[in-house]
Amino acid sequence: MVSQPGCAYAVLLCTWNKDTGHFATSEGTSESSRETPAARDVVLHQTSGRIHNKNVSTHLIGNIKRGTLKLMEEADKLLWSVQVDHQLFALEKLDVTGNGHEEVVACAWDGQTYIIDHNRTVVRFQVDENVRAFCAGLYACKEGRNSPCLVYVTFNQKIYVYWEVQLERMESTNLLKLLEAEPEYQSLLQELGIDPDDLPAVRTLVHQTLYHPDQPPQCAPASLQDPT
Repeated sequence: MVSQPGCAYAVLLCTWNKDTGHFATSEGTSESSRETPAARDVVLHQTSGRIHNKNVSTHLIGNIKRGTLKLMEEADKLLWSVQVDHQLFALEKLDVTGNGHEEVVACAWDGQTYIIDHNRTVVRFQVDENVRAFCAGLYACKEGRNSPCLVYVTFNQKIYVYWEVQLERMESTNLLKLLEAEPEYQSLLQELGIDPDDLPAVRTLVHQTLYHPDQPPQCAPASLQDPT
């Protein structure tokens, strides 16, 4: 839910089941849902009875400066709240991890884009241009199948479509734990003369590989280095 005091709020109709953690649909429908676009999932509501002008669109709720994104359960239970310092104007939902759970996608005028899951994990990035319109959904851009897409319309009369937008995970993780799960990890360390249990040496190697790949490994013993 996104709201602004005295104006309106929008509710995203999500499809996850709070009891099982999966889709509240029968087995096998998650793949078909990617092929069949659903109806509009954003429901807009007025919050103030003093607003008498029926010609005013409640889409104005998106124009929020330093507002708050809130996830509500059954309209009376606050699950999480995320404060933002950008002027949001668009709100969508999209499954970018492929786990059957939709994430909230919010976009600001300056191109700042937020992707938030229902555990309050936030991924955000900056689009290079100011944005005048934004939408997110499943569109068939290539290979004849639907994939998660982000669509931006800028003030320079350009439309940018980012297709196949997928994240392996939303939550942060430990790189060393991921490497340990690889079958060749320990053998490669042994070839470099590094003990897999020597965490400081492993961290030094990973840091140097990521940020200084052109330099020789400092943790390698002299016997393994090229004498020339």
